[in-house]
Amino acid sequence: MFKYLSFFLLLLPAVRCGKLEKRLLLNDPGLIEKRLNGLELKVQHLEAENENLKSRLAQQESMKLVGHGATYVRWGKKDCPANISTIVYTGFAAGGWYNAVGSASNYVCLPSDPIDSGLTPPDYGRIYGVEYESNFWKAGSSSEDAPCAVCISFHGTNMLMIPGRNECYPGWTKQYDGFLASSYHGHPAQTEFICVSRDPDFLNAGIGDKDGALFYPVNYQCGSLQCPPYIPNHAANCVVCVK
Repeated sequence: MFKYLSFFLLLLPAVRCGKLEKRLLLNDPGLIEKRLNGLELKVQHLEAENENLKSRLAQQESMKLVGHGATYVRWGKKDCPANISTIVYTGFAAGGWYNAVGSASNYVCLPSDPIDSGLTPPDYGRIYGVEYESNFWKAGSSSEDAPCAVCISFHGTNMLMIPGRNECYPGWTKQYDGFLASSYHGHPAQTEFICVSRDPDFLNAGIGDKDGALFYPVNYQCGSLQCPPYIPNHAANCVVCVK
């Protein structure tokens, strides 16, 4: 019994200290304010950490989307379609001289921030900027210089350019639509068919009629091409889709 009584007497100072501390806390506004300020700082710190984690998570998700998207060139535009893609780089549409038999047959998108080689080879291959060679594309577009942009879609890993349509088939997501373009049929240089975006942009250099590689609209020619469904001499639509 004396043993239990001794143990109780040892606890009394702790109980008294706890009551005393509560009395001090209730009677000392400065101490209350200090503790509240400490709690407020902790809350602010936790909120900042939460925002930082959310930002990092969003960035990681964005990188995942970019890393898994389909890559394509948007001809005739300086930017990529908003909310469905991101830009890799913007640049200048380029290709071979329209009237040279040895010109390369494809168009390329040269970046606006090239890294120079510092070397001067013999005059063999040549590359030129592209001009719109018709006002078909847009009022005043003839002889304007054409931009381009390389894009990555947020969704889908497969890219398909469909000539003759301005809408994708079910299950595919449209990136942009426009009109089919190539070189002039009477020029010796061969080119590929590409899709120039509707309502295209112009480069800052402006009109100059310097020629180079050229964009002409493409129209349907009946014969071996069946009409209908195609209509002779109508411009060919095009659309770029991903899945």
